[in-house]
Amino acid sequence: MKIIFVYPNDYLNIGIPTGLSTLIAVLKREGHDVSLFDYTFIKTNQLNKGCIVETSLYMSTAYTIEDLVRDDPIQTVEEAFEKHLSSYSPDLICLSAMTGLFDVGIDLLNKFKSKLKCKVVAGGVHATIAPEDALRPEVVDFICIGEGEEFLLEVCECLEKGKDYRYINNLGYKTNKGVQLNESRTLVNLDELPNPDWSAFDRRHMFRPFMGEIYQGSFYIMSRGCPFRCTYCVNGPLKDQHKGYGSYYRYQSPKTTVKQISYLKKNFNATWFKFADDSIMGLNEDYLEELSEGLSPLNIKFGCSVRPETTSENKVSLLKSMGCVAMSIGVESGNEELRKKVLNRKMPNKQIDRAISIINSNGIRVSTFNMIGLPGETRGNVFETVKFNKRLDVKAVNVYIVYPYPGTEIYNKYKINFRDETGKIIPVSRASSFNLSKMPPGEVEGLRRTFSLYLILPEELWPVIKYAERSDEVGNVIYDSLTNYAAKMYE
Repeated sequence: MKIIFVYPNDYLNIGIPTGLSTLIAVLKREGHDVSLFDYTFIKTNQLNKGCIVETSLYMSTAYTIEDLVRDDPIQTVEEAFEKHLSSYSPDLICLSAMTGLFDVGIDLLNKFKSKLKCKVVAGGVHATIAPEDALRPEVVDFICIGEGEEFLLEVCECLEKGKDYRYINNLGYKTNKGVQLNESRTLVNLDELPNPDWSAFDRRHMFRPFMGEIYQGSFYIMSRGCPFRCTYCVNGPLKDQHKGYGSYYRYQSPKTTVKQISYLKKNFNATWFKFADDSIMGLNEDYLEELSEGLSPLNIKFGCSVRPETTSENKVSLLKSMGCVAMSIGVESGNEELRKKVLNRKMPNKQIDRAISIINSNGIRVSTFNMIGLPGETRGNVFETVKFNKRLDVKAVNVYIVYPYPGTEIYNKYKINFRDETGKIIPVSRASSFNLSKMPPGEVEGLRRTFSLYLILPEELWPVIKYAERSDEVGNVIYDSLTNYAAKMYE
C-alpha cells in the first residue's frame, strides 16, 4: 500500500520524532510504500511578515537553522500538500498529531476532502487521550487509540484484501449510534521493533547546535511510559488506560539501544542525540552499566532529561561515561508547596539542589525545566522560581506555560474545555488563556518571554526588564536590547 503520514508541526521546530520514524520503519519492513508530509520546513508568507521572533540565549554558531532555510521557496501549506498528494496518490492517509496541532492537520485535510480517494486514520497522543474528540471531524474515518505499530499493519492488510477493519484492536470509529472504541491490544515488545527510519525526514531536522559547535543527530527514545504521575502529564491517564495489557512503563534492552544508535550513526552520521526518555535515571545501575559498555566505544554525545529523586553520583557518572554532556532537570516551580500540591512533584528544594550539584561536579551542562501559569500561582511565585534557579547558578532554562492536556489531573480537576468559543483547540502558544493562575494571561506571557532575562541579568535591571514583558513597540525594543546584552554575558 501507499501511505502518507501527515505530520503537523510548528515551523522550524526541528527534531525527528521517534514514534513516527518507528511507524514508518515498521510499515516499510512489511513492504509498504511510505511517504511523509511534514510541515516543519514549509515557509509561508505569514512566517515572513512582521512576526516577532523571540531570541533564545545560546552560544552563537557558524550558521543557524534560519541560514539553512533562507533560500527555501515561499508557498502555502495547501500548495505543498496538493503537489504531494497528486504525485503520490495514497491508499491511506495517517494523521499523527498532538493535541495542540490536531486541528492544524484536520483543517488541511478538510480542504482536500473532495479529492481524497482513500481512508484517513488519526493517531498519536490526541487520538489516544481524547478519542471522541479525534473522531468528531467528518474527514476522519477511524482512529488509533494507543500504539500503532501492529494496528497499522492490520489496517493495511484489511484494506488491501477488502476485509472489515472495524474489529481491529485499538480501533475507534463512528457508528449510527455514536462512537465505538474497540478493546486495547497487548503493548509491543520494544526489542522487536526495527531501527527508526530517518530517511523520510528533511536532513535539516538533524541540525544540533551545542556549546558553539554544530553536530548532526536527533531524538532517540529507548523506553515508553513513565513510573511517575505528575498532574500535568498524560502518562498517568495513559497508564490507567493500558492497565491489563502489559507494563506501560517499559524499556528495550541495552543491546537494542546500542544496535540502533550504531545504525543511526553509520547511516545518518548522527553523533549528537537527545535521549527523550521521561525517566532515564529511573533505570537501574546494572542496566546503565551494560548500556555504558555498549555506547562508550561509539564516541557519541547526548543530552537527556532527569528527575532529582533518581539522580545519584554513580548513575550520573555512568551516563557521562557513555557520552552524556547535557542534562535537563525538572524544577517546575521554586515554591515547594505549589510543586507538591499542584504538580504532584514531591521533591524538596534541597533535593533539586543536591542533584544539580552532582551533575555540575561531573562537568555536565545543566538546564532546568520550569512552568508558569500554574493553578493558584502569583507573580511572586514566579519570582520564587526565578530566584531558585539563580541560587542554583543555572544559566540555561526551559520555560513553559502549563497546558492542561485532556485526561490529566489538572484538566479533570479544573473542568477544562480545550476548545475555544469558535470550536478550535486552543494551541500551546495560547496556554495562558486557560486562566489557571492568579495573573492575567498577558502577564503570564510576559513573564514567560522575559524569564531568562530576569535570571541572567542583575536584579538592578529588573525594573527595566518589566517593561520588556509588554508585547508592544516599546516593550519589543527594550526586549531586543536586553536580550542582546544578556547574550554577550552568556558567551
